[in-house]
Amino acid sequence: MKPRYKVSRLFMLTGALVVLAGAYGHAEVTSRSHGAEVTLQNQLVTVEYHTQTGKMDVVWQDGHKLLNLESGAELANRQRLATSAYSIHSLENTPDSGKSSSSHEYTIRNTSPGKPDLLQRVWLYDDMPWIAIEAELAPQASAIGTRHFDAVMLKGGNPVQMTPDAALRVLHVPFDNDMWFRYKSEPVAGLKADETYSSEEVTCIYDNVSREAIVIGSITHNIWKTAIDVRAAGGAINDLDVYGGISSPTGVRTDTHDTVPHGLVRGGKVISPRIFIGSFADWRDGLETYGKVNAALHPPLVWPAGVPMGWNSWAAYAGKINDHRYLGAAAFVRDALIPQGFGRDNVVYINLDAFWSNLDAVQLTAAVASIKSMHGADGTRFEPGIYWTPFAYWSDDVDVWVEGTGMKYRYRDILLKAPDGSLLPKVDGGRAIDPSHPGTKERTRYFLKQFQQMGFHYLKLDFLSHGSLEGSHYDPAIQTGIQAYSVGMQQIVDETANRMFLSLSIAPLFPSGYGHARRISCDTKGHISGSDQSTEYMLNSLTYGWWTSKNLYITDPDHVVLGENADQGARTVTEGRSRLLSAIISGGMILDSSRLADDPQGQELARAVYDNRNLFAVGSEGRAFHPVEGDTGDKAAAAFTRRAADGVYLAVFNYDEKQPRTISVPLSRIDQQLAAAPSIAVTDVATREALAPARGAVTVELSPAESKLLKLSQQP
Repeated sequence: MKPRYKVSRLFMLTGALVVLAGAYGHAEVTSRSHGAEVTLQNQLVTVEYHTQTGKMDVVWQDGHKLLNLESGAELANRQRLATSAYSIHSLENTPDSGKSSSSHEYTIRNTSPGKPDLLQRVWLYDDMPWIAIEAELAPQASAIGTRHFDAVMLKGGNPVQMTPDAALRVLHVPFDNDMWFRYKSEPVAGLKADETYSSEEVTCIYDNVSREAIVIGSITHNIWKTAIDVRAAGGAINDLDVYGGISSPTGVRTDTHDTVPHGLVRGGKVISPRIFIGSFADWRDGLETYGKVNAALHPPLVWPAGVPMGWNSWAAYAGKINDHRYLGAAAFVRDALIPQGFGRDNVVYINLDAFWSNLDAVQLTAAVASIKSMHGADGTRFEPGIYWTPFAYWSDDVDVWVEGTGMKYRYRDILLKAPDGSLLPKVDGGRAIDPSHPGTKERTRYFLKQFQQMGFHYLKLDFLSHGSLEGSHYDPAIQTGIQAYSVGMQQIVDETANRMFLSLSIAPLFPSGYGHARRISCDTKGHISGSDQSTEYMLNSLTYGWWTSKNLYITDPDHVVLGENADQGARTVTEGRSRLLSAIISGGMILDSSRLADDPQGQELARAVYDNRNLFAVGSEGRAFHPVEGDTGDKAAAAFTRRAADGVYLAVFNYDEKQPRTISVPLSRIDQQLAAAPSIAVTDVATREALAPARGAVTVELSPAESKLLKLSQQP
């Protein structure tokens, strides 16, 4: 049986990431040279570096292998570099085994006449089944530049080896959550030999049946947009390239929205993204570990008040929002929903979305004061929220003065330019603002000061990917879109100083640490399926992106929309409850966006859907569920699970709005301890009704659009 690698705790030691595992006794990393080979190893993984070829093999105790791994780059002058084309490959340093650190860094220097030195750094960790690799261009004299830096390259000869009969799949992870992009798990056997299959920042190569996996992804996100390109031949992976500098021959990338090439990274030395490479018995453990590693290097922004619940105006009223509807929705929440248990930690957020400018200054000030004066019968306080797009401009008049700049800058000054000085094309109808421009920084300071002085405690930040676009930035120190995005987002974090809940709407997945929450998908409304804004669409992102929860952000499942008069609102109580359950299993953040001020159907559905303290209690735990299966292509899984205090939760969904469905989930796919028990007690969490005991499998009959949350526990 293959060993299962379990992460038990995480912390930092002298700047180096350390992860300790509990599956094995302690074993230090060792290194040795023998002839033309350099061996770096711990108890779980061995790196064999071949000094005659400039390539390395990564071999795990479980039998998984990555063969002939090398690094490379394409320089600004189009010169291609690869470590295998260098003449000398030498281990430059050996960590002192007597030091207390559990992180061990090795540097291999590749040198050759007429080429810049190309360094490879390899990190191994005591008792961990993963390593990290990054490369560095280190010229001896002048500066050097590249737009494409291959930290990890595997070329030809079946370089990815796992169990011989494994039906491997490769995971596509989108760069951001715009344009209703979906995650996709693609069978390797289905990849065409002449096509490149790409993922952004991270991928997982795995077999869904055995669940064995290799996870590969970037763990530094301060400079590069990182991609993983996979090419297959004969039903097996033939090439794999992990590189900083997502781009294309034309510069146009629909996945990143770029229309010009990735920025040229130039300096006395240039460092690639650092790449996590690990082998796991369960692909879900692998992605969870990848998330935890990112969390240790880039801690998530923590909101002390917990996961929010409340109301948002967008799907309900969009451009027709006014002060009467805003306050009317708040009053309905206070009078009808709070008594049913709606709210969390004695607070609800009542949020204005886009078109809050429909309210003039007097109306807005009065509305905020009214919200802050509201309290539920149980003492729940109300906090107002607002919406802003810091990096996107929506008018065609570029000669308007920029707010907060004292008429020093017009919008044409702060809009991001292409290298030829022209304005970049619109994305989603808006033009990109350069986060590095001093006018942008003054504008940001102005708006954030205004929002806080008015008393807003919640800020939805939208269309943030505009700030990560490649272009010619005002600040010459900013060489890439990700650097610019980081500058802009850090200012927002600094200006709000954890006084406002920062909810990132359309935003890159990485870098993280700049928002308390991030929407896990694009806009989602209330229908169970049949559109890009459905419950099924959102749960596709949970199926393959649940691991971002708490590691990167609070996962925001977007609006719960009830009533046919709202935009794509749930049409029935059953459909509405499924939308609510999808939010609960995503980590519990719940923002209703029904027409609560003036729509009797929406109000009636809200009373029925939100009348369940048992479900709210599960959501208040703030923990996302993970999928039972990962073989759904670009669709959502039908079953999700996570541990409970005294058992296991199982959530099941019928995405068919017209036909009933029977879902049967083997206990062996849910939890091995449950599978070994002679009989399992099954409880409907919403009703607390005891259902028929499960033996071997949990079988659930679901009506059209229905879902259920079950609790499974061993019977005495």
